[in-house]
Amino acid sequence: MRFSLARLTVKRPISTIMVVLMVIVLGVSAFLDIPKDLMPDMELPYALVMTTYPNASPEEVESMVTATVEQALAQVENLSDMISYSLENTSVVLIQFNFGTDMNFATLDMREKISLVEDYLPDTCSQPMVMKLNMNALPSMQLYVSSDLPLEELNTIVEDNVTTYFERAAGVASVSVQGGLEEEISIVFNQESLTNYGLSLQTIAQILAAENINLPSGNVSRGDSKVIVRTMGKFSSAEEMGNIPLMTSDYSKVRLADVATITQGAGKQESITRINGQTAVGIMVTKQSDANTVDVSKAVRKELAEAQAKYPQLTFVIGYDAADFINASLHSVARSAIIGAVLAVFVVFLFLRNIRSTLVIGISIPLCILLTFAIMSARDITLNLVTLCALAIAVGMIVDNSIVVLENIYTTRRKIGDAKEAAELGTGEVFLAIVASTTTTVLVFLPIALTDGLSSVMFGDFCFTIIIALLASLLVAVTVVPMLCSRLMQGNISTDYVRIGKARYKYKLLPLFNRGLERIIAWY
Repeated sequence: MRFSLARLTVKRPISTIMVVLMVIVLGVSAFLDIPKDLMPDMELPYALVMTTYPNASPEEVESMVTATVEQALAQVENLSDMISYSLENTSVVLIQFNFGTDMNFATLDMREKISLVEDYLPDTCSQPMVMKLNMNALPSMQLYVSSDLPLEELNTIVEDNVTTYFERAAGVASVSVQGGLEEEISIVFNQESLTNYGLSLQTIAQILAAENINLPSGNVSRGDSKVIVRTMGKFSSAEEMGNIPLMTSDYSKVRLADVATITQGAGKQESITRINGQTAVGIMVTKQSDANTVDVSKAVRKELAEAQAKYPQLTFVIGYDAADFINASLHSVARSAIIGAVLAVFVVFLFLRNIRSTLVIGISIPLCILLTFAIMSARDITLNLVTLCALAIAVGMIVDNSIVVLENIYTTRRKIGDAKEAAELGTGEVFLAIVASTTTTVLVFLPIALTDGLSSVMFGDFCFTIIIALLASLLVAVTVVPMLCSRLMQGNISTDYVRIGKARYKYKLLPLFNRGLERIIAWY
């Protein structure tokens, strides 16, 4: 039974070739479609709750906010550890869950528990914000927009019009703008006037908050039509705000402009963005946690071209794109893997000294890698630095099985003379040996791949990639290699020359290598 696979492929070469072609098509398709990213998709089991309590000391934050939030979160399922930080104006509660917890349901459970205690928090507290901690939280792209327009006008165009292009790109989670100037109304009070009129800043703040609001006022029916009525109270200018009446201590009325200086203009610039020495507005694009960085980059660049065509007066510059670093890193590792594969084939040629035998190895290596890509795609494993490093390491391993089978077939062929029979016998003699060798290596990586915890999150794809590559190499070694040997090792397989057509060319450098190798063996 152990020879049946090799015998089947040797006796049915056409069927074997068709299966090989199918693997090549699937492998190439998987390689072109497999998602590319810098690192594997690592969902860390951490989440935090951040609450802002303005003008509060750490002690007040601890007693009035943090303690309440901790009591609510203590009921969350799969909770492992809880750490809280009470800072000035801010409360942060960090939650660690058990590994393997679905963080989407975990954060949903956290929000439900916090909603039950929100009414017990101080009125001036912000709504507690629940966030998952992941490596994709940083912006994946940074774009800069510059123009001859005033910075306030440029910022308005970018926020109101340009950002919508990037927000609709596939895979984009959020778009933020930095470095611009926003228009605001400044009110500078005259303290003497406030004292004379018996007014306080708190009273004026309450009046402004009550006046600056739009409210729905129901609807009015007239025949078959219905009109929605709204009360428009928001301020539209500084002059309108200055006309607000204020009630003094003696029940007389004064205008806000009588006790304060009201100006409308650009607010304080909190950050400055420059690109090529010119003031600009920065756009930070953050991708969704489950989106692919390279695909998001392509979608954003496509929208960028449309925005540039729509606003030719603006100059767009991509300052940072994570996809560029990812592609450069992947190309570097892939190039190293290809060089390793070429060197492996060259070393095989030095020892076997036969072009046709070396061609078998040259075919088996890319075939194993393509089969690995097809299985990786089926398992939703991305092509990243970790998996590419695994492939680079596996290149040396996957060639071992093919070399062992090839060398034994080659030796058997020189003894018995018939290539087909040598392919069957040679493969059968080493079948158990290569199965045992491959299994021992697989069992080294399998526990890490199947374990739980941080090691599985970081190195699971690495181990699975090596295991898949080794099993693919075993399958190729006992099926494709015997079939190729049965066809390519027919006729003269001399190690002294290579035949191209009817011409024969003797090896010139290989005899030197062989004599040197023989001297080393004799010395040893």
